[in-house]
Amino acid sequence: MLQKFMRRFTRSAPPGRGMSPGAALILALGLCCVLFVPRPEPAFAAQPMRVVYGFDREFPPFTYEDAGGVAVGFEIELVQAIFHDTGATLVFRPLNWERIEYELSAGDINLTSGMIRTRQREQLYLFSEQPSFPLQIRLFTKVYNRFPSALLLRGQPVSVEQGTYQHRLLQEIGGFNIKPFTRRTDGLRALFNDEVAAYCAPVQNSYYYINKLNYGAITTVGTPLGITNMRIAVNRDRGDLKRMVDEGLKRVRESGEYDRLYRKWFVRELEEGERRILVEAATRAAVPAYAPYGKSGRGAALLTATGKIYSACTMENADLSLSLSAMRAAVAKAVSEGEFELRAAVLVDPKGLILSPGAEDLQTLFEFGRGVLVLMPPDEQKSATSMVVELLPAPVRRESSLVPAY
Repeated sequence: MLQKFMRRFTRSAPPGRGMSPGAALILALGLCCVLFVPRPEPAFAAQPMRVVYGFDREFPPFTYEDAGGVAVGFEIELVQAIFHDTGATLVFRPLNWERIEYELSAGDINLTSGMIRTRQREQLYLFSEQPSFPLQIRLFTKVYNRFPSALLLRGQPVSVEQGTYQHRLLQEIGGFNIKPFTRRTDGLRALFNDEVAAYCAPVQNSYYYINKLNYGAITTVGTPLGITNMRIAVNRDRGDLKRMVDEGLKRVRESGEYDRLYRKWFVRELEEGERRILVEAATRAAVPAYAPYGKSGRGAALLTATGKIYSACTMENADLSLSLSAMRAAVAKAVSEGEFELRAAVLVDPKGLILSPGAEDLQTLFEFGRGVLVLMPPDEQKSATSMVVELLPAPVRRESSLVPAY
């Protein structure tokens, strides 16, 4: 057969371009390899990465199961956004928290969320560079029995979920008559029934149950006992997965998707009546403004989580550093009354025209939560609202000095 190939190529060559027997042999051998050497079977397409995400089934509104058993919550959607368009297949696995830590160490699940990084846990897991959420631990009391400071609760009975971070925090601070409960809702119920003077728990989780159980007239006490960052934790052997989490979390924050999810899960939108009352209160407050230098006073009004409204006006000073804006004066007024949960704010001129707050006012509001709503100047006959973090490109942040050692 090889000789047949050679005769064919030497005879069919054009005049003047005859192929030598050696060249014909090489070409014939090459064709034989192409035609008769078996080709390898096509490789199977790479299988998509399978990521098992174990989540706390009882930590609303961060992670929980709805009535149909579907995984829902802020961190559920955050993890989905992190792995969006990565090609990875995300598998949700609902667990109790104690089981999550064991299975993450064993590699039965690849990652979890809502974990506080400690020195002990750093030996067991990898943690995301950026936090997923800054968790505030606070005391709650009845509105009609409010304590202006946690110091006044020393010696008083305080309910808390047994074995949790907040339980250990109360023990570390000391001085409280701690009443541990196996279920967090039991501790909250004890406060509602006046069996304890206060309840200690994470802010967002507490408000979720307060609203769900219709436990009205409950509010926070003074300064947070602790602020600590929750992070996404990854199995120690999955450095590749940690890099994917870090890249995804950065992308979600930069795209604005993080703030969209935050607003969806943690911000109670204003009703039209609440907007109107806020603007009216701010307009009235602008009347007595002291503005001999700027010649144009301002009025501001704040709406708190308890439904109260605090308003104030501009107070200028010849030394500009001592001038007090209407917004900052209103915030100081609310705090002096023990109100720390701010829902919304508005700044107006003496005619009631809504104005955009300056950077100092926005930073003051940001101190009390990224989700404080700010009424903005009318747009198409509507007063739009934006979260304060959306209006402040580079807010000043400080990490809590509290670093848990356990």
